[in-house]
Amino acid sequence: MAIKKRDSNIELFRIFLMLMIISHHYVVNSGITDLFRYDEISANTIFLELWGWGGKCGINCFILITGYFMCRQSFLWFKFLKLVLEVEFYSIGIYLVLSLCGVTNFNFIELSKSVLILPRDIGHGFTGSFIALYLLIPYINMCINQMTKKQHSVLLIILLIIFTLIPTFLVTHVYEYLGWYITVYLIGSWIRLYPQEWMTNQKKVVVILVINYLLVVASILAMFYFGLQKHQIIQWDIYYFVSDSNKVFAVTMSVLLFCFFKNINIGYNKSINKIAATVFGVFLIHTSGDAMRHFIWNDLLKTPEQYYSDTLFLHAIFSVLIIFSIGSLIDRIRTIFIEKPLFRIFNDIYINAYKQNQ
Repeated sequence: MAIKKRDSNIELFRIFLMLMIISHHYVVNSGITDLFRYDEISANTIFLELWGWGGKCGINCFILITGYFMCRQSFLWFKFLKLVLEVEFYSIGIYLVLSLCGVTNFNFIELSKSVLILPRDIGHGFTGSFIALYLLIPYINMCINQMTKKQHSVLLIILLIIFTLIPTFLVTHVYEYLGWYITVYLIGSWIRLYPQEWMTNQKKVVVILVINYLLVVASILAMFYFGLQKHQIIQWDIYYFVSDSNKVFAVTMSVLLFCFFKNINIGYNKSINKIAATVFGVFLIHTSGDAMRHFIWNDLLKTPEQYYSDTLFLHAIFSVLIIFSIGSLIDRIRTIFIEKPLFRIFNDIYINAYKQNQ
């Protein structure tokens, strides 16, 4: 029986999300926001504010995808091992390469931080917290399978009040990586198990998505305006309604974008699926520590120098595409020459051990 090939709509979504996250990092990791002025409005400042808003939304979407599909799939240790080894490969490998090239000074303390990236990152960043979430999936799924629709819905309402409504509208910080990731996973599973009519009606999704995006833009421009009035522009104040993954517009945009791409019917596209398989690697490569971020955005692309340029928007577009393309190529090479041979060996060991126990 032929193996059913995976449709490419969600894979296209993964590519779109990574481009959105890199665009976000173009603004917030490059230091270009230090040049923003509060005594005047420039076209470049407005462009950058609107260019870099979607990073936290993108993180939500990746977890929504995980919740949507994994709530009906079995936990696979081989897949978990692949994720862990990929993280370690890039964390250690990039640090060693940057040290050898003189970009950063080598020392064993920093090397140990690279080796221990996963435990150090849990509760502090996406990578470690996502791996921790992945370990919890079998147990989260047990809870999901025992809940009724009403129980699942009430649980989500409680969690969203705690994590989203209170922090957004009472201006208080209520955010914890793993707790929020579990919440988003539960949202993804709810969409899978209890699909609503409007979520499958693409026309309705598009209308609501456009309205929501306009609200995001309006919130950014409004916060920028208030910053000008106070003569103080603080980056995360401008992005207030999307500044963390749990803020209200980051949540609503995530759900709407997911529904939009889920409803697209483009069938199977081999090229899209191959590129999409590299997006986690692209993320790990371009976010691998402060030295790597400084090297990419300042030494290589010289992003802050573009702030007063008339071609800033072109620089932003091509920078994002270049980072994605190079990162995707590197990860494809890693997969072909390291991951696949290594897991063939693991698979042979597993099969031999299984046969001996029969």
